[in-house]
Amino acid sequence: MPPHVPEWGPSRLAALSLLMLALGLVATVWLPGLEGEQPSALAANYTSAELRGRAIFQREGCWYCHTQQVRAPEVGRGTIDRPGDIGPESAPGDYARQQPVFWGTERQGPDLSHVASRAAGGNRAWQLVHLRSPSQVRPGSTMPSYAHLPDDELEALVDYLLTLK
Repeated sequence: MPPHVPEWGPSRLAALSLLMLALGLVATVWLPGLEGEQPSALAANYTSAELRGRAIFQREGCWYCHTQQVRAPEVGRGTIDRPGDIGPESAPGDYARQQPVFWGTERQGPDLSHVASRAAGGNRAWQLVHLRSPSQVRPGSTMPSYAHLPDDELEALVDYLLTLK
């Protein structure tokens, strides 16, 4: 006589499926997150003014069009002419102290990683003019003006942008 094999009804199959899903989530999401990313030399320690500027950057939706992630495959496209011309390729540790990470969604504007290291981008006066009237410094720019922001918010926003080195 063959051994008795229990029948697996829909409820047992559903429970087994949920268990397997939970194990998969633990293995791919939760366990890797336990290690925590060690900050790299490029991970910023923000001042209160820079944190305020970062909050304004998020609130105004700047990160929808401007990524802050350098990707090697993008060389030769957009504003990237050769590897390293807008800074080193991004690494996970660069974002260790950032929540949320501003990787962009539309990627319509230029990459802002290391913008403060570039000639114009590292200039406070240029940044203020650019925020108030983007097409004045970049003819044909589709970026909206942020002239509606109070001066203290514009200054905080520039403080944040100047941390992107």
